[in-house]
Amino acid sequence: MGEWLESLVPWGTEVLVQIQFYADAWVITLFALISPLGSEPFYVILLPVIYWCVSRRIGVGLGILSLSSAWLNSTIKYIFAIPRPADPRLDISYPETSPSFLSGHAQGAAVNWGYLAIRLRSNAFRVVAIVLIVAIGLSRMVLAVHFPQDVIAGWLVGLGLLALFVWAEPRAGRWIGALHPAVQIGLAVALSVVLIFLHPADTEGLYPAEGAITPAASLAGLGVGVVMERAWVRFRADGAWGKRALRLVVGLIIVGILYVGPRLILPESMPYGLEATLRFVRYAVLGWAVAFPCPWLFVRLGLAEQEGNDSQGTGASPQV
Repeated sequence: MGEWLESLVPWGTEVLVQIQFYADAWVITLFALISPLGSEPFYVILLPVIYWCVSRRIGVGLGILSLSSAWLNSTIKYIFAIPRPADPRLDISYPETSPSFLSGHAQGAAVNWGYLAIRLRSNAFRVVAIVLIVAIGLSRMVLAVHFPQDVIAGWLVGLGLLALFVWAEPRAGRWIGALHPAVQIGLAVALSVVLIFLHPADTEGLYPAEGAITPAASLAGLGVGVVMERAWVRFRADGAWGKRALRLVVGLIIVGILYVGPRLILPESMPYGLEATLRFVRYAVLGWAVAFPCPWLFVRLGLAEQEGNDSQGTGASPQV
């Protein structure tokens, strides 16, 4: 299949050349603004927003699905290792360094926005989600950072993974929920380690690859945090909108410090083994902080109620 994908590169290049030839400057600018809605930093914000302020259950499902999708996308990328578009006729203002096939933005958009469209049960939001899924994928071609076959494959894999997850989520949830919390934590960590070492080396030969460590470590931290939150906090994501907004501000400050802080204090050059270990710790702590310490803090600050506590009155919507 790798040879077949490589054979599509000339065709894909010509499609990109034609797209940019006919695209006006304002169109390229518009898609440059849309493209970040399918990026890792955006999802770092979106996932806590859903978990803290909309629905704890939907937030957990979205987090597991999103991180699993990121790992799968990176695995496929490095299995085939198809180079990015590099034709001199293309205007590539936002170059990428990872392999081209398949588009992580297209796959992530199908997974994340598709899952929310299914779970939030709003026809208006479903229309928005479909527009975003299509627009984010198209943006990668307009910006000439992905071939059309990358985007199409990203959509197909993302939708397939979404369908599989929606089918398996309630079944797996019942099975995992029946296990002892210590076993649940052990499974979360063990699965993370397995995923890291199942992922191939990157194009520079580094193993375990960065693309495996980041989502797998986040998944481990999220899993451990969810188990701890259910055992000791059991917060409600509903409540007055003013309190939800304050939760978001407080939580994003904490997440921002954990996400950006290590980049500012750690040296740029270090042995790869140490760098990989610190990356695992950093993202595991990030996932854990979103799932457990932040909800714990919200309850302590009076920004969220605990399940079974009806003191916030009848104005709050029921927990989903």
